[in-house]
Amino acid sequence: FICACNGFKHFQLEIPNGDNVEHPCKPNTQWMGVGHLQEQGGGPRNVFGEAFDQAGKKWTKALCQMDSDGDGQTNGAELGDPNCVWTKGATPFRTTALTHPGFKTPAGSFKY
Repeated sequence: FICACNGFKHFQLEIPNGDNVEHPCKPNTQWMGVGHLQEQGGGPRNVFGEAFDQAGKKWTKALCQMDSDGDGQTNGAELGDPNCVWTKGATPFRTTALTHPGFKTPAGSFKY
């Protein structure tokens, strides 16, 4: 029996660039389960996934302003919504140079 698990698309749509977050260790590879420890989603949540769950599985100003992974960048800055104004269905302020809000990005390596 083989099971392939993928991130739930409807959760990807609840955060800015949810389907466009680059893998922190594999350039040009997307991390589809942004709220999970496994890149394709499913299984245990990472710190961002826990915060997203506590926010009601919605993008809120508080979630945006939080630094879930403790790397010095807000979740909003990492996901392309540095001003915390994104709404579901809209194009985020930035769609490139994103970092993962669930894993610390080393200081000095931010792309924006």
